[in-house]
Amino acid sequence: MKSFNRPTPYHALWLLAAAWPLYAADVPLSATEAQVPDPVFFEQTEPPKPSENLLQPPAVEQAKPAPALSEADLRGNAALTTELINRALVAQQWDLLAELLAVYPQAEGYDAMLYDYARGAWLRSQQRYPEAVALYRGIVAQQPNLAYPRFDLGVMLFENKQYREAAAELSRAEPDLAAPMQALVQRYQAAIAKQQGWQPNVNLQYEQTDNVNNASAEREILLGGTRFVKNEESLPQSAHGFRYGVGLAREVNVGGNHFVGADAGFDGVHYWDNQDYSEQSLNLSGAYRWRDFHQSAGIVPFVTQNWLGGSRYSRQFGATLEYSRRLNARWQASAAYTHMQRRYAEEAVAQRHNGALNQISATLMWQPASKWLLFGGADYSRDHTRDQSESSARNGGRIGAVYAAPDWGARISLRYVLRDFEADNDFFGYPRRDKEYHAGAALWHNKLAWKGLVPKLNFRYLKIDSNIPAFYSRSSAQWFVSVEKQW
Repeated sequence: MKSFNRPTPYHALWLLAAAWPLYAADVPLSATEAQVPDPVFFEQTEPPKPSENLLQPPAVEQAKPAPALSEADLRGNAALTTELINRALVAQQWDLLAELLAVYPQAEGYDAMLYDYARGAWLRSQQRYPEAVALYRGIVAQQPNLAYPRFDLGVMLFENKQYREAAAELSRAEPDLAAPMQALVQRYQAAIAKQQGWQPNVNLQYEQTDNVNNASAEREILLGGTRFVKNEESLPQSAHGFRYGVGLAREVNVGGNHFVGADAGFDGVHYWDNQDYSEQSLNLSGAYRWRDFHQSAGIVPFVTQNWLGGSRYSRQFGATLEYSRRLNARWQASAAYTHMQRRYAEEAVAQRHNGALNQISATLMWQPASKWLLFGGADYSRDHTRDQSESSARNGGRIGAVYAAPDWGARISLRYVLRDFEADNDFFGYPRRDKEYHAGAALWHNKLAWKGLVPKLNFRYLKIDSNIPAFYSRSSAQWFVSVEKQW
């Protein structure tokens, strides 16, 4: 769960008694930035193997290997070229097939439908789905009773995220297919239903912190030559409890490559020994996305209501524009822009912290092998609040790696952020500047899973070095166990 936007009161300096909660407030990192989605492994799509040859060419005795044949030989013998095309299709020899297709239309008596069928399969192997789909639509339009090309068309549409059309083509092809192919159709239909069904998720973790109020550990503050001493409530406080979260999401293909979605979640943290800092958040969002095999683009409006210590505390609303693209089999890039408005329930807090956040992030992912995913990214955000001294800009970078073997997995991430405030601090007469260091790690073993519940050992570290250390410098390190389940 991400902590919400919570300026933290210190209640400390006896000389500033009433004003202190308004001025000595800090905002956790996760509260002033929109969440960047975790990188996930790329989808793997194997090059297709034709389900059935469109033509059954006459037998060719002692057909020579293609490399020993000249273009003249291939153009002069359509039957031979047809045989070689079929062999290349079955063996998935895509480079050879491309060479044969370049010559085949020049052969006397060539079959235009076979050419379209073979070229469509080659285009599909290159992930050029719109062109491949167009060719196969032409084939089934000319001969609607060809079940196997229609099956291949359905699979192409599935791979290109056109689930609604894929389901229709597969259903139409199924009655005329052999029994093993009918079973394959049913598996595709089940995958389509799963992709578009409701996706619940549940997580639970034990929480232990020695700084639940995000306070600096420095006990004394020097202001204008006068030394002040914080009371105990203004120093870091410990807390023990558990974090939890439940959610339900769904995304449906409404036609072509167009998707609409909805997401609802409730999460929080309950501290049994410091309940004033227990939090709850209700999150609702919708989504429109355009998705195909190569890329995804969309807009996600959202609204969040937060509670602190059992009382309404704040709400956020806004929208995220997102885009991701697969560059090739190993590389993928994504970017997002978020605009968010924040409103606080307490007037004293609202007067200083109501405002807007604009954030842009970019991520580059590299998957050198099926078990490894490496990623890096950069983030920039501008936080505008009513009190200019609380407005700030953040610049940051992050790197990380994920390893996922069949039995176990691990994840590590590092992040650095430089945060500059726009105006002079009310007490110190110069702008605040923070350097933030973040580290996280997780380790899990799938053999420890029970009924889909996967326990993970996690580590989280945060250190903030501020040029106003008595107010804002702090650090924390946590080991904890979480349990997650996604259907």
